[in-house]
Amino acid sequence: MGREATGHITYLGQSGTAKLLLESQELIVRGAVKTRIPRADILEYGTQDEVLWIETTQGRLVADLGAKVAALWPQALAKAPPSLGEKLGVSATKRVLLLTEARDPDLQSALVGSTAQTMSNAVMTLAELYAPSELAAILPRLGHLPFWGITRKGKNSVFNDDALRATLRAEGWVDTKSCSVSTTMTGTRYHRHTP
Repeated sequence: MGREATGHITYLGQSGTAKLLLESQELIVRGAVKTRIPRADILEYGTQDEVLWIETTQGRLVADLGAKVAALWPQALAKAPPSLGEKLGVSATKRVLLLTEARDPDLQSALVGSTAQTMSNAVMTLAELYAPSELAAILPRLGHLPFWGITRKGKNSVFNDDALRATLRAEGWVDTKSCSVSTTMTGTRYHRHTP
């Protein structure tokens, strides 16, 4: 996922220069046109000349992206989005050690059959964090494996991704990937920095 393009977008009476972002669960439009379209609401799509059109349950979105860029979008829209487990890189053979309880239902589902009982059986660690004190409690246990920090979305959350990133960077960790976990949670993967 993650395809993006900028062009002249028209949708539901809005029109102007905007950016299209194709994510695993939705199509996001930012700029003169602002909207979020769940993938489930996309009915049809195609191109004509330099224009991408997407028929949604609410109406037709038209994006003048140029011929080369527009031609790439139907294939991207047709591709099945990766599962959360695939985005996190976990599976029955790539197990994760949970450093906190997984409370988010989408995260719980993604981790079924892919958790490890010990650090030696894991290829990464993961913690779902809601407060700075929860991060402080697990910091000594992070070890050397890649770490997924799962936090609540939004600037108004008590402990969000920005706060997690600032703390971990100060501790010598580097963020290398991020993904949406659910409608309310986001995840960022970190590796310990080795100079």
